Amino acid sequence: MRDIESLEKLSVDPTEQVRTDDDMALPIPAAVKNGSAFSVESDHNSRHRVLVSKAFYCLCFGVSLISIVVLVVLLASILVQGHTRLTPSLLMNAHSTSEPAESGMFPAILGSLAICAVCALSALPIGIGTAIFLEEFQPTTPWLRRLHGFLNLNIANLAGVPSIVYGLLGLSLFVFMFNAFGQIRVNETSGIEMMGAERYYQVLTMAGGGNSALIRQTDPGQPTIVVTEPIEAVDRQGKGFMLEVWDPKSGRPKPTDSEVLRRTVRKGQSGGAYAKTSWYYFRLPFGRSFLAAGLTLALVILPIVIIASQEALRSVPPSLREAAYGLGATKWQTVRSVSLPAAMPGIITGATLAMGRAIGEAAPILVVLGATVAKNSGPQNLMDTVVTMPVLIFHWAGDPKVTYQQLAAAAIIVLLFVLLVMNALAIYLRHRFRTE
Repeated sequence: MRDIESLEKLSVDPTEQVRTDDDMALPIPAAVKNGSAFSVESDHNSRHRVLVSKAFYCLCFGVSLISIVVLVVLLASILVQGHTRLTPSLLMNAHSTSEPAESGMFPAILGSLAICAVCALSALPIGIGTAIFLEEFQPTTPWLRRLHGFLNLNIANLAGVPSIVYGLLGLSLFVFMFNAFGQIRVNETSGIEMMGAERYYQVLTMAGGGNSALIRQTDPGQPTIVVTEPIEAVDRQGKGFMLEVWDPKSGRPKPTDSEVLRRTVRKGQSGGAYAKTSWYYFRLPFGRSFLAAGLTLALVILPIVIIASQEALRSVPPSLREAAYGLGATKWQTVRSVSLPAAMPGIITGATLAMGRAIGEAAPILVVLGATVAKNSGPQNLMDTVVTMPVLIFHWAGDPKVTYQQLAAAAIIVLLFVLLVMNALAIYLRHRFRTE
């Protein structure tokens, strides 16, 4: 009873004062007692937040609408200008200067696919592997952690470097290799041929009509040969025979049999160097080849692949890794069986976006391969040059003829279609990895 009485004495009216821990009474304003000030301020803040939210929504909607309108206008103008040139000949023919209406982009399509294949095979494994190492195997010692942060900073900076800078780097590194194997000269063999090449001298025979005999080259420094006596030779199919020599001053009659004429040359007939190359022909330096162009594009997209793969790995919940460690898995087993499969959708998305940039790059290709479009087929060997779709579009768009400008618009449509196919493939693979 005494406890209850003491509590009643200590009780106060809650509308008049508030007792603090220090037993200090704080007076409450009358406006606060009825709650009107809190209500007014709360309503004001709510209306302000709603207005700010609506304004931000309208801003985002307006920016998105402007982007969509600009894209629709560009696509519509391209379709109007190039729809008449979307014919099978555009996809099957090669570029022609004599008949512009019959020009096509088949060699350019093959060239772009070849360069992108080299780019993907070199950039994706290196980029994904680098991201796994930097994200999953982070160092613990202070100086290694500083090095780790320095590498991440430089990779982020490299992602913003203009592609023309990578083109100049590829020109020095892959095309010339800093002239470490000799300076590249036009129409001359330079550097070191590693494999896939057979060197001959080509000598025209007396049969005419372009018939020639191939004499194996023994001295690479001798660009020509003069035939004065019978010598062993081969034909275009590689079949060997003895090349005979006919001297007009010898008094012997000129051979008349066609088979004999194919195996006979005049005395003193000269021949120039001829290279018979296989598809795996390889030399150092690479020269202006699609291999050098593909490796240059790999440098362009490598930082993008690394950053996208790192973000995908960071998005994996730490609980999955901890569960794997709890089951006794090692670091590599956790990365291989848990982290990498969970991050694969994001990695595929980043890799596809990077390849989309690579297939549309023109500046590095112009620096490495030049602006030539005189190509009637795809690459014949690893050291062969190619034409790409962006370079062909650049060439056609700069031509004053209306026909070439229409062809450029049609080629842009084809390039956009290829990009859409790549993005659709990425969406399919991402969905499949998420559902598995």
